[in-house]
Amino acid sequence: MNHRLASCNVSLLLFACALLGAVPAWSCSVPVFRYALERWTPDAYGVVLFQRGELTAEQAKWLEQLDPERMPVDQSVNLMIKRVDLDANPEEEAVKLWKEQGSETLPWMILYYPWTSRIQGPVWSGRFDGGNVQRLVDSPARREIARRLLKGETAVWAFIESGDEQKDAAAAGLLEQRFEYLESSLKLPEINPLDVADGLISIDESELKIDFSLLRLSRSNSAEEIFVRMLMGSESDLYDYAKEPIVFPVFGRGRSLFALAGEGIVGDTIDEAGLFLTGACSCEVKEQNPGVDLVMSVPWDRLVRRRLDIDRELPPLAGFTGLAKGSTAVEKSHGISAVLVNSLAACAAVGLVVMAAGVFLVRKK
Repeated sequence: MNHRLASCNVSLLLFACALLGAVPAWSCSVPVFRYALERWTPDAYGVVLFQRGELTAEQAKWLEQLDPERMPVDQSVNLMIKRVDLDANPEEEAVKLWKEQGSETLPWMILYYPWTSRIQGPVWSGRFDGGNVQRLVDSPARREIARRLLKGETAVWAFIESGDEQKDAAAAGLLEQRFEYLESSLKLPEINPLDVADGLISIDESELKIDFSLLRLSRSNSAEEIFVRMLMGSESDLYDYAKEPIVFPVFGRGRSLFALAGEGIVGDTIDEAGLFLTGACSCEVKEQNPGVDLVMSVPWDRLVRRRLDIDRELPPLAGFTGLAKGSTAVEKSHGISAVLVNSLAACAAVGLVVMAAGVFLVRKK
């Protein structure tokens, strides 16, 4: 998809959600990025775990890191686990799925996107061991993204490098330039006191800020392999851009808005994303907004609602090193995902119905 079509789609999305913003009963003055951080619970990814007989004691420990029901109350991860014991007469569909893996290794995991995303096929599959479990539930990049979002950044733009230094540097420079422009020119909506009284925001309006940053990811970094796959599989054609930089604005509780890839990384589309994220949250229902949630091992409710020292409460993962803390950017937006288009359709349809009803009532009066 070329960048002109991408920009058009983003504009249509903003227009559709603006329609809802015209309806007082549904409007909300809290910026999208903050409302998402406060109230949008991340959708759960599915994990199918194939095994034969009982797990060993060590394997049972690994399982505790994947299963929210086995975690301490102060921990959380957006996963759902389905265990399949191949020695216990499993259902035919599960056996078929196992055969499709073409592997004899057990135990074995398959990771799927949340069903709400409507993305078909697995994100990743591999051996069930301690290293893969750790890479699945968390990684240095995701921990850093969560830290920045919890400290109030509007969005962290996860940048998957192409491996071509010139392309990556050019894309990074463009993004940094647009971030500076947006941070100096965008204005946050004025918070309605009723939204504060209703608990739609837990911080003072003066603490809100417009702040964008970049976080670079290497495709060859094994610690980020599963995270990169989550991002790359979030739209149907991103693997066609294997030699191009790709960037994903991540906001809220780890929600990727859409991808900008190759020549699609242009100022207009970057600006449209900034406008959407900092605008009033007209479409309050998460499913009526664009984006795909990412797997994050973060107790969001506890960290968002309480005034905590995020750097202390969310320490770097032990054993991971070499995460670049600086910024660097991406190239042009390959376009808007099917998720965004579906969200656009839902948002626009609801808005048009409400507007039509309003016109009808006015005429009737």
